[in-house]
Amino acid sequence: MPHHPSFARAAAVAASLLPLAALAQYATPMRNVDNPDRQPYQETASISISPPFVNGFMFFPTPAGKRVVLEWAGVNCSSTSSADVFPLIYLNVTRANGSQNNMALAPMLRTGSNVFINNVSLGQTVLKAYSESVPGVADGGSGISLNIFHSDSTQNVFCIATLTGHLLVP
Repeated sequence: MPHHPSFARAAAVAASLLPLAALAQYATPMRNVDNPDRQPYQETASISISPPFVNGFMFFPTPAGKRVVLEWAGVNCSSTSSADVFPLIYLNVTRANGSQNNMALAPMLRTGSNVFINNVSLGQTVLKAYSESVPGVADGGSGISLNIFHSDSTQNVFCIATLTGHLLVP
């Protein structure tokens, strides 16, 4: 009697090959570090606001030919007055056509006084915003700015801000 493979034997061989085929079809997701079009962005700026002014602007660079995607903003301000508050912080970004877009960030919270830096207020926010480089400016210009307001125009104020996110090629 001739030897014929049984159905069970054929099914076992086919089943052992299926996991290999399934693994060959799985594509691993690309990590951000492997994507050359996505680079980290972190910039810090500072400003001193002197009397009689109640607001001031901080400017951040936008590299030419890149889109800056902002993910986090943090601001730390100190004032010589415990009554001075920081009710408004506006983020201003530039679009590809040169138009501006303003958005209010979360108000700052007063954290108390300090021997070295007077009265401190802190604010931070997680956000999703983007900015293009300034049209017509060779190095990309400063397409991102923060406009910081405080309440007491008789006080000196010092603020430092950090923006983080990543750069993309649009």
